[in-house]
Amino acid sequence: MTRPIDVVLSRLDDPKPNGRDRWRSRCPACGGNKSALSVGIGNDDAVLIQCFKGCEVAAVVDAMGLRLQDLFPPKLTGSPPLQRRGMLTAGQALDVIARECLLTWTAAFNLANGHALTEMDLEQLMIASRRIQALAIEVRS
Repeated sequence: MTRPIDVVLSRLDDPKPNGRDRWRSRCPACGGNKSALSVGIGNDDAVLIQCFKGCEVAAVVDAMGLRLQDLFPPKLTGSPPLQRRGMLTAGQALDVIARECLLTWTAAFNLANGHALTEMDLEQLMIASRRIQALAIEVRS
């Protein structure tokens, strides 16, 4: 299975390693200098993207011909991950919370900086809310 980071790196203009699990490249959205875009690997192999010229992540992803969900491994998208047999480990529960907190923080940051949320953003926030609620129910049972 191809990791999301491999897909992203394949769409960038000559990405250069910049530490462990980090790369720098020209931003495909604004065309900024060769190190304007920072790409890294976050929790659960999710791809982290930041343009230091100020491009929104959605614009960068769109310029690569990808969707925001392409930044996450398949197991992290779609229906809530808690619809499976057996109990979650504490580590798995923390991974769910950490991932959804990152998504929520990103939305809050965008709103605080005057950026409107798209329908897809709102849908992802609703899914995050459902996952956290399902996790709380599962942990308490």
